[in-house]
Amino acid sequence: MDTSNLVAAWLSFGATAVGLGGLISQASAINEKLDPFHASRTAEYLGIWFQRQRRFPWWRITKPPPEGPVMVAKMSEGFCGVNALHIARIPFHPTGKAGWSMILAIFNSGPPQLAGPGDGDLAEKGSLARSTMDENRYPDPNSCWISLERKALTRHKSSACITISRTTLITILVVSNARPVFQYSDATGFRAGYASYTGQFYITWPIGQEAIVKFATHDSIGKTEVLPRSFVQRVDRCGQIVSGVVSSANTDFNVAFCGRKPAGVYTLEHLPKGFQGAHSGRHLYNMLGGKAFQVDFMFARPSTEVIPNDALVLDVPSKDKSGPVRMIVEPREEAILKQALDCLPWTSLSWSIHRGMRDILVAYAKPVMDAHRQQLAELLKKTVVDQADVLRLRGWDPEFVRENMGHMAASAVLADRGNSGDSVRVVTDIVEVIVGGWDVAQLDEVNFWRRPEVELDLQGIVALTKVFVLEWSIDFDYQLYHHLPINLYFG
Repeated sequence: MDTSNLVAAWLSFGATAVGLGGLISQASAINEKLDPFHASRTAEYLGIWFQRQRRFPWWRITKPPPEGPVMVAKMSEGFCGVNALHIARIPFHPTGKAGWSMILAIFNSGPPQLAGPGDGDLAEKGSLARSTMDENRYPDPNSCWISLERKALTRHKSSACITISRTTLITILVVSNARPVFQYSDATGFRAGYASYTGQFYITWPIGQEAIVKFATHDSIGKTEVLPRSFVQRVDRCGQIVSGVVSSANTDFNVAFCGRKPAGVYTLEHLPKGFQGAHSGRHLYNMLGGKAFQVDFMFARPSTEVIPNDALVLDVPSKDKSGPVRMIVEPREEAILKQALDCLPWTSLSWSIHRGMRDILVAYAKPVMDAHRQQLAELLKKTVVDQADVLRLRGWDPEFVRENMGHMAASAVLADRGNSGDSVRVVTDIVEVIVGGWDVAQLDEVNFWRRPEVELDLQGIVALTKVFVLEWSIDFDYQLYHHLPINLYFG
């Protein structure tokens, strides 16, 4: 009797356990379907961040939201604490569908540390830098931005989003060399699209709803890529240039430029520590972490006087395109323009730039640039022929170096202006080969424009290459922040 009771008890317990297990399984399946993040918990959506999710107990029915990184960027602090970013248009590891996951795969905190044989389709793409990439592996994806703080993602329609500030968004845009493609603001809300060197950004802010940013990488880049896999972008310098500021790391030189003006005659006037009272890029500069009260200002004062015959006059574009702007430059202001040109920061990519600054500096530099343009173009072509092995070791595709690189560089310089980040990277990398072991501080500040006689020595080559970059840089709406809320979703 005791044995039969014991058997019955165990059978009852087993049936109960099976029943409860079935109920839990059904509840879990139902909960899985009701989970608002069901489609965004996958590796396909989160990329490497799928591996960084917190584990939760198997018996817990309700799942917590997935987590994403805290992304903060500004001129004074860098991108997530890193100022010198290594940008890779083709990420070194697979990314998710989330735009923030793609950005963190494109923006790298350090140069790729490669070792060992490559494999698979990604290794095939790495062949663009065949001198080093064919026999190399990609860095461990688990080490990429692993130290970032993580917070729960927020669901917005079909996207699992992190939250970023408008300062972070603008910083990402200017580091990516973004330019506006379209912008609409009407009764339904605000919409904008920005094309950049790294991909496409889309901003949507419907009336009465949250603003969201989405990002997509270029679909035209792949195995045909012939450029080195990564290059360096400095966050602080990008922030200065988009605000219209040029500064020197070696002196107290720090000057900002006025924006475009309506047609008329103006006198360019230097105002010590006057940037705080300007309407130009002052607000953006402060927002990005700068201190506008420390910066001088080049003010365009309206003039009714007759222009002297011996005066230096710059013809620059007008704000309303109703006629030319004629800007009188006195000797004191001319000296500041020369120093600003010498102190332009070095970059591998064209700038998203403050158009007023570019207009004035390009107008002043153009006669000298035109006088040396042909010579500079020929020097670039010759360097590619003579230093082909050096360029190959720097990551350039050997066939591209042999067949196209020199002609492409010369054509870009002779073209006077353009809109191609690749062309700028070609020219600037050749110039880095020409100057040899110069560090970034030497490239940032040269002594060419301030000399009594200008000649195309190494200092001149670097100085005129900076002017070339200005010519090929693109306007950025430095008052974009007016159209954006303080915080946005990044999906």
